[in-house]
Amino acid sequence: MKKVVSPQQVCHLFANQLQTEARTPTGNLFFDNENLYSYGRHFCIARFVDSDTLLFTERGYSRTTAKHINYAMHATNHIKKIYCAYPTGSHSQNFAYWQGAAENQLINLKNARKQELYLLELLRIKEKVNIYVEYFKIKIPLTLESVLSITDKSEVKEYLESKQKIMDQEKAEAEAIYKAKHEEELKLWRNFEIQKMNLRNGFDYIRKDKDKFETSQGVTIPINVGLRFYKNIKQTKVADTFLDFKINEITNEYISIGCHRIAFKEIDSVVNN
Repeated sequence: MKKVVSPQQVCHLFANQLQTEARTPTGNLFFDNENLYSYGRHFCIARFVDSDTLLFTERGYSRTTAKHINYAMHATNHIKKIYCAYPTGSHSQNFAYWQGAAENQLINLKNARKQELYLLELLRIKEKVNIYVEYFKIKIPLTLESVLSITDKSEVKEYLESKQKIMDQEKAEAEAIYKAKHEEELKLWRNFEIQKMNLRNGFDYIRKDKDKFETSQGVTIPINVGLRFYKNIKQTKVADTFLDFKINEITNEYISIGCHRIAFKEIDSVVNN
């Protein structure tokens, strides 16, 4: 298996997934399994999301990268492409890129004598967004959906005036979804169905087994050690550390130890249950 090849051959090997890696002699174009990169992992040209579908970048970077993109485009002309800014990025990163691109068009559209060019570009962005969300079965953020719904320059002012309200609504919906997921995860964790929590709301939690306490970040505390520490807290006889963790702060509402912050009502409830 030859790993050092020409730029065109790198793209050919990537497109056909004939091997797991290859690079150019200078290393400025290479692929690693399903990802093709130009000049480093910070710029992904394309990523296989399934055996016959690519996420393909719509960004530019440099003259050489433009050549790499062109080589990749030709090598993968038989493969379905979904265009986005960041093939290895998150959905939120790609949506933010499209949001910025759409609002740049609004700046021009607002004062344009001939609006067709800018409306056409908005339509192109909308088409890419629709293909992307359809593939991943996700929703378009409200702010992006709103700007992409503009069909006339007269609507720009209305969008700009309502943007903050839309963003607030979007934030509230995201927080509600996060809270629901957090509550579900907390329920599973308390019932010992999962070992560690990934979602946080600013505080950590503890649970009690027959011989130990456990925190939601996965720290285990022998039950006798935990009970002794709890007693010392109640008697305000606390040292600067607990186990291997520094005690950062103790207030009437919570205690901060290391990277943990645990409410006293949580501690009281678990210890006395």
